[in-house]
Amino acid sequence: MPANIFSIYMELLKPVKSFLLQYRVLLVLYILITLFSFYQLLIFEHNNNFTIFRQSVFHFLDEKPLYIAYPKEYFDLFYYNPVFPVLFMPFAMLPFKAGMLAWIIVTAIGSFYIFKYMPLSDKQNQFFLLLIMFDIMNNLTHTQTNPFLLSFMVFSWVMLEKDRPFAAALFMTLSFLIKGYGGIIGLLCFYYKSWYKVILYGIFWLVVINALMLLFVPVDVAIQYYKDWLEIISGDTIIESYSVYGLMKNLNLNIPETYILVAAMMVLLPYMVIHFLSGGKREHILAFLLIWVIVFNRASEPATYIIAMGGVILWHITHESSRLSSILFWSTICIATLIPKDVMPLFDDLRYNYYLKTVFCILVMLDMFIHASIQLKQKQKAIG
Repeated sequence: MPANIFSIYMELLKPVKSFLLQYRVLLVLYILITLFSFYQLLIFEHNNNFTIFRQSVFHFLDEKPLYIAYPKEYFDLFYYNPVFPVLFMPFAMLPFKAGMLAWIIVTAIGSFYIFKYMPLSDKQNQFFLLLIMFDIMNNLTHTQTNPFLLSFMVFSWVMLEKDRPFAAALFMTLSFLIKGYGGIIGLLCFYYKSWYKVILYGIFWLVVINALMLLFVPVDVAIQYYKDWLEIISGDTIIESYSVYGLMKNLNLNIPETYILVAAMMVLLPYMVIHFLSGGKREHILAFLLIWVIVFNRASEPATYIIAMGGVILWHITHESSRLSSILFWSTICIATLIPKDVMPLFDDLRYNYYLKTVFCILVMLDMFIHASIQLKQKQKAIG
């Protein structure tokens, strides 16, 4: 009986699904969430991130320190690469509200078109666009950079698939310059014949983009900014830890960071080896990197899980899911994305204080490990 009810329910949803999974409809939805987010920003003024980005430009132009507190201007600290103010300059030069609107429009619509042109089927791209939209809206309402980071990391893969190493290297470099850990996407290049070109082009882009700073500040100031940046990102001021770090702390396990980093590598490297030997899809490596870099990141916060969710969705739409894998996927999406905050206080407590997003992302990585291992075993059996 429950199975029959579920079947009827799914049949009723088919027309809704067919309507939503159209690029025109999805584009309208992305425009609507952008306008709704801007309205929320005007009402609730959750614009501290945008204020940090904007003020960093003026501090940069005045050659002031970038990585110290400015409590009269904003709370928290600026953690981004020293070249970030140069990249953000077009938005900072606009009046505050106009710049904020321009920022979230470019974020949402830019993400839409990048995801639309992933080298997958239209149905897969549309499904990705629909599910990731909820995380994009969450980030828009706090003027975050995470949608851009996810988009650039994904677009690096898109350009590699199209055999455009020069463009791929550009977006890998931008991923690193937005947030340092975005540079992990560079590992993708080793799955392509043009890997050495990507590395050389990446060095080129790193030099060129960083040289843009010298149009505005002297060399000694630029060098000092880099010293300050390296000091702050390696220090103990980053306290978000919505990841394995926070999970270990919650379990009262005082594990040194070095051990966690070793464990992270012991998760990443075996998967890359098994995946390579099994001849798996390259988008699965991309998906794994997107999840891994957030789960084992001490700078992770709830909003950064848009990157991990991008990996979770990409994994689901590019492999034949077992029933258990599908249940895990939908459970992860509901817990991390679809169920709004403040619906159930107990659920919010589990989600945010007991790191449910992290736990379910770890389970998805385990699912990926199992799938790759089965593929490898089948390949070896076929050969032998």
